[in-house]
Amino acid sequence: MRYRENQITIMTKFFLASAILLLATTISYAQVNASVGEASDRPATTYQNAPALQNFVAGFPEINVGFLHVYANPSIDPEETYLMRGTEASSTLKALLPVDFQKMARNMDAKVYGAAAIRGINENMYIVRMDGAEQDRLELFAIRGNKVVHLKTLAYQFCESGKCEQLDSYITDVDGDTNLDLVQISRVMRNSGVTAETKKVFTLQERNREWKKTNQLEVPWESIKFYDSRTDDK
Repeated sequence: MRYRENQITIMTKFFLASAILLLATTISYAQVNASVGEASDRPATTYQNAPALQNFVAGFPEINVGFLHVYANPSIDPEETYLMRGTEASSTLKALLPVDFQKMARNMDAKVYGAAAIRGINENMYIVRMDGAEQDRLELFAIRGNKVVHLKTLAYQFCESGKCEQLDSYITDVDGDTNLDLVQISRVMRNSGVTAETKKVFTLQERNREWKKTNQLEVPWESIKFYDSRTDDK
């Protein structure tokens, strides 16, 4: 009887030890993979030792990207829902933009806005809106090596000498790989109507976090439409 009890005790201890070992292994694996996931889901740094960059980051409202239509709207109604409205940029934010874009804003006589921060690959990307006297633009930037760098022109709309030009972007995940894709459409319009129209698609590369042109994605073109103030604001 005592021998049988000892056998039961030994077997109980063995299964208990095995269960503890399995649990510890599982927890260890989960913690490692959680840290990898967190690293890919948030910016790599909070710029604690760079107050100017902290000011830059704080100037952008964070938004989630599902199927984000980025377009220039020359006449924003105060009651209109316009995701790129943003908040007026601080002098620090404007001073951190690349020199060419500071000059562009001055030449446009534009007010500059921090329109949105969207999540890229191990970083946030920042959409700046320039509300000019005769044209409007939206430009995409990121912080690389403690410096603000330009990534892509996302949208513009302007008219001159009887010709109007428009660029719209859709930021989404076309192929479901969890990395963003960029669909761009542009057109030239005259009094006679649309005289030229182009479509381009880009994928965000993990290797260098740059946009690469592609023709390999199945884009839902029926959902990709230009912003038109004559109908879309009604």
